[in-house]
Amino acid sequence: MVAEIKRTDYTLRHLVMIAEQAVEGIVVVDLRGILWFVNTAWARMHGYESSNELVGKPISMFHTEGQMKTDVFPFIEETKHRGRLEGPVEHSRRDGAVFPTQTKMTAVRDEAGRTIGLIVFVTDVSAGKQTKELLRQQAVGLKAANEQLQSQISEHKRMENQLQELRNRLEQRTAELTAANEEFQRQTAEHEQTENELQEYCDGIEQQIAELAAAVNKVIQFSASAPQLFCHRTQ
Repeated sequence: MVAEIKRTDYTLRHLVMIAEQAVEGIVVVDLRGILWFVNTAWARMHGYESSNELVGKPISMFHTEGQMKTDVFPFIEETKHRGRLEGPVEHSRRDGAVFPTQTKMTAVRDEAGRTIGLIVFVTDVSAGKQTKELLRQQAVGLKAANEQLQSQISEHKRMENQLQELRNRLEQRTAELTAANEEFQRQTAEHEQTENELQEYCDGIEQQIAELAAAVNKVIQFSASAPQLFCHRTQ
């Protein structure tokens, strides 16, 4: 009997040592919800320095009334029915801050198969949740930035199209002006040619008039010098 007690005591000490080194929060509670065992990780997770001050306390001190009603009681009842359950459960720290956890709960049964207590393993997932939220916010920010970039690209393409349209219009107008200028140059050349031809014609007429005037002048001079001859011929 003494040897059996020693073996049991050794086993319990070993289990306690393992539980104290675990990063998960671990508690053992009876069916009334009273804590039989609390490891250091659980205590610190909930804002307490020592686990000793928590033994004998109700598990409800780590939850709000609403959490007990909506999360904890249903979780306990389902664990008693299944034997083991895992899922998200919200907890409350000593200062009242609420944090999310991933909870694993196992029913402790006696030799007759009756549930006599519960072992609860809790992992604080608030850091992961914060990371997930940060990633979500970053995704939202990236989506907004991408939408803004796409909008800017569309606006840039629209402006490029407008600019190309203006270039096309300018090229068309330039071609029209070039054609108009060539036509003007052609007409100017024709006008100059016509003016030159007209000038030559006028010069010819003036020359003919001058020659005619000279001839008339000679006739007058001749008639003045020999009037009798001019008059005889006239008679």
